[in-house]
Amino acid sequence: MKYLKMLMCFVVFAMLLSDMAKAQNLNNNEKKTNKVNMKNQEIINVALIYIKEGEEARFEEYKKKGGAILQKYGGKIERIIKPKMIAKGALEMPDEIHFARYPSMEVFNMFNEDPEFIKIRNKYAVPALKNISVFTSRNTDFEFKKERGDKTKTYGVALIYFNEGAKYVKQFKEYHDEVCEIMPEFGTHFERFIAPFQSKGDIAQPDEIHRFYFDSMEGLQQMGTDERMQALFPKRDASLKNLHFFIGEAIL
Repeated sequence: MKYLKMLMCFVVFAMLLSDMAKAQNLNNNEKKTNKVNMKNQEIINVALIYIKEGEEARFEEYKKKGGAILQKYGGKIERIIKPKMIAKGALEMPDEIHFARYPSMEVFNMFNEDPEFIKIRNKYAVPALKNISVFTSRNTDFEFKKERGDKTKTYGVALIYFNEGAKYVKQFKEYHDEVCEIMPEFGTHFERFIAPFQSKGDIAQPDEIHRFYFDSMEGLQQMGTDERMQALFPKRDASLKNLHFFIGEAIL
């Protein structure tokens, strides 16, 4: 009888451990799901900015005051690129390219409707800007090792426009997978792969926007002349109807 009671206690204890393990797994899975959902909800706003001559100080004041309000909503200006050259494409080179991050579309809308922000935008940004094109974007499902550079790095920003048809999207993905195996050899690191879903301004909405950085300009030049890369460029060009590729420095 005593043995039977001990056996029953052991069974109950084992069942409790099993239930606790299941609960822990469910909790871990829920955390992972929430993390994925948060990533999917994240909004990245990309702005190509053209500043009027002599209005640089006014625009700096807008960035300072507007950025402070953005932080109150849990957002952040995560990167500002100052282009130095256009490696491919025929766009007028912008003065700055801004990447601002928001936790969700709801927060993005709340920030843009904030009365204090509207007042600052009208007082500082509107009179300082010659032109602006804005692309509101989400993260793509492309899996990559996300790294973060700094102001010492050379940056690349690519606006990508696919040819019509699923086969061209597939072809570009194949090209991209192949070059991503080569590019790190030359000190290339990836920060963002995003897909715009709405836009405003004169520049057509791209299908994707890529942001990456290089450890050195020499590495970038060597990559461009690499035989493996050059063999893949025709595959890229055949899949795209347009490509604008800016190279510059990070000022934030």
